Amino acid sequence: MICIRLAKAEWGKAWRVMIEIAPVRLIAEDPVYEVLPAHLDLLKANGIAYHLVNQRKSQKDKRHGTSH
Repeated sequence: MICIRLAKAEWGKAWRVMIEIAPVRLIAEDPVYEVLPAHLDLLKANGIAYHLVNQRKSQKDKRHGTSH
């Protein structure tokens, strides 16, 4: 999945255009969203800036395979 961060000033406009294509999921409070490639195309077409973010592994993923 692709993760992006949106500028606070652009968030409302970005959110409205993205949800027209497909659901968008907030995955971190800083805020980071999971999106689809189609969302990125739409943001570019509307001149809305975003930053790609490396997806972090969840705590469950980090503990997988340990004996805890």
